[in-house]
Amino acid sequence: MDAEQGGAEVAGRGWVFWGAGGVALAVVVASVTWFVAGREEPGLRAGDGGVSVTPTATASVPDAEAQMLTAIDGVLKTRASALLAGRLPQYLQSVDSGNAKLLQRDKQVFANLRKLGLRQFSYARETGFVPEKQGADGWAIRLMMVVQIAGIDAAPRATPLGYTFAQRGGRWVLTADDGLAKEADRGTYREPWDLGEIEVARGPGVLVVVPAGEAANARRLVKAAVEVRPAVQAATRRAQAGILVIAMADRKSMDPEWATGGHPAGAVAVPNLTPVDAAMTDFKITGSRVVINPEGRKEADRMLLAHEFTHVAVSQLGQNAPTWLVEGFAEYVELHLAEETGNYDEVDDRRQELLADSVPSLVVLPIDGVFHGDYDEESYGVSWLIVEYLVTKYGLAKVNALYAELAKGSDDPAVREQALVKHFKVSEAALVAALKKYTGPE
Repeated sequence: MDAEQGGAEVAGRGWVFWGAGGVALAVVVASVTWFVAGREEPGLRAGDGGVSVTPTATASVPDAEAQMLTAIDGVLKTRASALLAGRLPQYLQSVDSGNAKLLQRDKQVFANLRKLGLRQFSYARETGFVPEKQGADGWAIRLMMVVQIAGIDAAPRATPLGYTFAQRGGRWVLTADDGLAKEADRGTYREPWDLGEIEVARGPGVLVVVPAGEAANARRLVKAAVEVRPAVQAATRRAQAGILVIAMADRKSMDPEWATGGHPAGAVAVPNLTPVDAAMTDFKITGSRVVINPEGRKEADRMLLAHEFTHVAVSQLGQNAPTWLVEGFAEYVELHLAEETGNYDEVDDRRQELLADSVPSLVVLPIDGVFHGDYDEESYGVSWLIVEYLVTKYGLAKVNALYAELAKGSDDPAVREQALVKHFKVSEAALVAALKKYTGPE
């Protein structure tokens, strides 16, 4: 059932009884991988302390361009150092003094980033990208901003930028921060620090970012997150350094492609990509941040967070687990928590509804790529029952072991079948047959 919230359609599962706003949930991967795929020369080069350095000039790089890039690298290094040290005047001296709007915007970004409590901050220039002419005297440069929030991020996270530089008074200064905004692989979402003044609230292992004036909502979400984390850790057997939760009002905080079943997702767990080599040519997932749909940010509760935090907890295992297991496991953690907090009857009503209406027609496990195809929004519920059955019969440890193997393995159906047989001594067909006889945990 779809719910209209603030004029925007947000997907619902039609059975939410704990006030989560009727929103659907999804895990996102491809939306943040533009800079590690589809390029012949994606290289970024990092210098001491993670600050970018210019590659040695060659015959293919004109001396003038090499000199320009060397100067820009110096500007970026100074800019990063100034932000880490809290020196606003030094940070702003790299901005075109004649561009009042850019100065104000950059001043706000500085203040926002300082509120996060940074452990590391640097820029890395994408050296495989040829600078593009912008206007009469500007040059657009592709960059990575590398950010690590103290107590939250297990490792620095890279996020893309497009800066334009020009010479003013014999020195290179930043003249625009959106010169590459229209490029398809840049994406349409923006980081929270780019969307106006923010407020933050902290709790053990969680940092919530909200727009100015919504501190009460931030505190509410922190409380919910702190309550949820032990349950997620107990189910997944995995502890997290910390989780960043983004609950902004601006729709640009969320990519419209982050959808589930054709509807905007209620929240997404977006992987954090961390460079694994000094040249920044390879990346790995080191955790995830949770982005809440702006339309439902004030209704989002601990059940929604339990679902997304489960995605966060298992994100480092790999991205090849079948969708029924990815979403079914998150649903299992969410609904098990609901039972433990007084909603046992409501959860059982949902269980019996699915067992009566959806499970009898089950032929195969919900298939990747068309996860909503056969059961529409019921794919989540059917997947939950599959996982609940496996946990009930074989235990959480074996389900976690299956997840770990499938997440880093092949998506070949035969390989997945072998894993089921290995861990549970049951084929997919036998699992489907057993589920049809399932009546619920004893």
